Amino acid sequence: MPSQITHLAIAKHYLALHPHQIKDVQRFLDGSVLPDLTPDKAASHCGVRTEKYDIVKRNREKVNPELYRTTHAMNDDFNKGWYLHLLTDDQYYNYFLRSYFAGVDMQQASIDMYETTQRDNAHLIAKYGVGYADTTVAQALIDINLAYDHEHHQRYGYDYQFTIPYTLAELDAFVEQMATKLV
Repeated sequence: MPSQITHLAIAKHYLALHPHQIKDVQRFLDGSVLPDLTPDKAASHCGVRTEKYDIVKRNREKVNPELYRTTHAMNDDFNKGWYLHLLTDDQYYNYFLRSYFAGVDMQQASIDMYETTQRDNAHLIAKYGVGYADTTVAQALIDINLAYDHEHHQRYGYDYQFTIPYTLAELDAFVEQMATKLV
């Protein structure tokens, strides 16, 4: 999944491109990360909880931004941030990385995406000046990521092969593309 830092970079870039579209910046930024903090990801992402081993089908079913848009007021900046989060997840899984996911098993995808996220976060923090402190839920984001790091290393250890499925230039283009989606 795109990291919370990726979601924040997209939200901040959206704000820079469209400074008059969002009135309550804090609510927008919080909305852009909170779907990943809820325990029921299927509900928070308006998707279908699935344990399918067909990773492409699983990704297609795990998020439904249009369902969210039809059931939430889009005049609320928090909801706009949440919607942008879901739209980003949908585009990330089903378009940006669809061919990558079609050619890899779930275990390798988990390893590859973990390592990719580490690289992406460092790049996005430097380029967009984002961080967990941009939200009112910074400690919760830190805690969930520490738990994820621990779980990842418990499951896979530290010595494994991985592939980064896209370049930083492709990531920058994705951020740019997603920052234009709400207009």
